[in-house]
Amino acid sequence: MNIIKPLLMFILISLQMYSQPSINLVVFPELTTTDFASFATLNDLQGAPRIFCAEINAPGQMVVMAGKVEWKKIGSPDFVEVAWFITRPFLARTLCNDDIGKVDVRIYDHRSNTKLIEENLNFGKPTGEYRLTVMLYDSTSQNLLASDTKNLVFFNPSQTITIINPRTNQSYDAGNILVEWTPVFGASEYFIKASERTDQNQSIEEALLRGTPLVNNKSTGTQTSVNLRNLLERELKPGSEIVLQISANIPGPAGGKKIFSEIVNFSILNPESQYYQQLIQRFNNVMQRFGSNELFQLLGSDRFDPSKLQIRKEDGTIMTFEELVNFLEMNANNILRITKE
Repeated sequence: MNIIKPLLMFILISLQMYSQPSINLVVFPELTTTDFASFATLNDLQGAPRIFCAEINAPGQMVVMAGKVEWKKIGSPDFVEVAWFITRPFLARTLCNDDIGKVDVRIYDHRSNTKLIEENLNFGKPTGEYRLTVMLYDSTSQNLLASDTKNLVFFNPSQTITIINPRTNQSYDAGNILVEWTPVFGASEYFIKASERTDQNQSIEEALLRGTPLVNNKSTGTQTSVNLRNLLERELKPGSEIVLQISANIPGPAGGKKIFSEIVNFSILNPESQYYQQLIQRFNNVMQRFGSNELFQLLGSDRFDPSKLQIRKEDGTIMTFEELVNFLEMNANNILRITKE
């Protein structure tokens, strides 16, 4: 009996001395409602909200922790590194991201891909899959002791701007593009950015960020509608594809924050194209079925371009010229008369 007790004590001490160090990554549920901007700046973890904690089990040891964020864009097969950091040696303990950079846990080195961070922020709503990895090293930072990984999906609850007009994949007359969006409570100013998409292999995000801007973040003040022509820095090309995004500035501490709409893409009508000429012919044919009326006389004159008609539907969107022609053709027998107000 006297031998068994010391033997048990020896086994217990041995297990404690030689237990494998471990690190367990705990990501808070609220992370899925965190703005990506709070998460991307890993070189300023102390100033970020509490996003994750690393439970480190290596009693009495001096250790080093590294962490990185990777992003897999929608449609891409691979993750790419967005940000990375590594600490100086510290006495092993559980720590959270907002502990890093103060007291005993100091950043030794860090890096971030500003291009990818900017691309994420300009999406307005971060998309794709994100991977957070933490790695535990010995005090030399040469020997990896343990690691843990969590895959995440972010969304931005402040995403409240919805573009009403123009609409994605529709065609508009170059001089008749009404840009409208839903207002945001507390917004002091709205901005419009628009570019031409010249390469179909480009995503609409890439086209907006890398193309030569047609409208380069021009302010509309507090207005939530504007004719795009009034903001253009160069002329729209007939037949071209345009990408457009709205942002809003919300005043607050440290300059406030910006929120972004989704990006819409639409086309510019080409008056010389066969498609446009066919629409005009179809429009004239259906108008003749209504007989002589005041509107037909106006539309049939050389003073009026029917593609410049703006007919607002019940949902607030503007009917495109093609939609108007389709509507008139499908409902010709149900329309009793057309008058001008």
